[in-house]
Amino acid sequence: MNHNLLGRDILNLRDLSKDEFRYLIDLSATLKAQKQSGVDQHYFPGKNVVANFEWGSTRTRCAFETSCNDLGMGFTYLTNSHMGDCETIEDTMRVFSEMYDIIVIRAQRDEEYIYQMAEWAGVPLINALSLGDHPTQMLADALTMEEQWGGRGSCRHKKLAFVGNCAGAPLFYGRLAAMLDMDFYAIGPDQDRHQMCQRMIDDVQDMFDRYAPNARFVITSDLDALEGMDALVTEEWRYINPECGEEVCDPNLYESWMGDFEHLRPYRVSNEIMERTKNPDIFCMHELPSTHNADHATGRRLMSQAPNEEERQFIAEGLEISNECFERNASVIFREAGNRQHTIKAIMAAVLGL
Repeated sequence: MNHNLLGRDILNLRDLSKDEFRYLIDLSATLKAQKQSGVDQHYFPGKNVVANFEWGSTRTRCAFETSCNDLGMGFTYLTNSHMGDCETIEDTMRVFSEMYDIIVIRAQRDEEYIYQMAEWAGVPLINALSLGDHPTQMLADALTMEEQWGGRGSCRHKKLAFVGNCAGAPLFYGRLAAMLDMDFYAIGPDQDRHQMCQRMIDDVQDMFDRYAPNARFVITSDLDALEGMDALVTEEWRYINPECGEEVCDPNLYESWMGDFEHLRPYRVSNEIMERTKNPDIFCMHELPSTHNADHATGRRLMSQAPNEEERQFIAEGLEISNECFERNASVIFREAGNRQHTIKAIMAAVLGL
């Protein structure tokens, strides 16, 4: 049992020590190996988990539900509760705490909202994605990189670059890199709307000062900085520097995806971008979902709204990552997605006492 995490909320990587984060990676690897070997993991019969998601979800919701099944726990997924409508959030948290052993929240809100919920809850609360962090995703990416590089501790002194729209996820990946003692580069357009705001920069720098004082944290628009990278990561384009307006754009608007097309275009992760690292073992991760082609409702809508053939062609070939490059890295990207299950299972098991 890891007593440091028993009964704890998991809201932000910033709240964990390096030893606690290390424990979660190790437990994730152990639980994954057990599942692959057919070990019965019903460690928590009679326990129950409730998830209230204000944001769409595929991987996170499936990972929580299948992990609860594996651990012998009940799982309730809510999409239409009274929370915040005709009942205060405080009251809902107190109701959940009477019936459940873990509360899972996904909210398109800043982190103060999540921390306030945790104050009202009487049981551990897990952040399944907010504008402040995505801790379950970061743990999955840590496990994926260690698997890719040979096991425990293999991330140390490696170089990770986020390439593309740097307005959102580099905050999360910067914290992750500091936890793992990696160099971290945020490489994107020299344009305020798609760069890290000062609050994010200060947050990540603080993590490096605390946990990786000898590692490098670099923000640049220079694609030559790709040389020597060990791994790349990217995500959807529809995020904006919070100092420039809304942090998440309306996905139904063409401008949300393509309004800054000319600025973001050079930073689409492609085979050419991968080759600029001059590393034959380079790989790319992606949180998913990905607009790596137009074979989905959003892609078809963007294609129909594109004002010219140039933009239609670009959309068809992929926005933040080209379809060709996505498929080249598919084995890593989908193992990364699968690792969401094992790492979410580890988080729930740890806060319950495993």
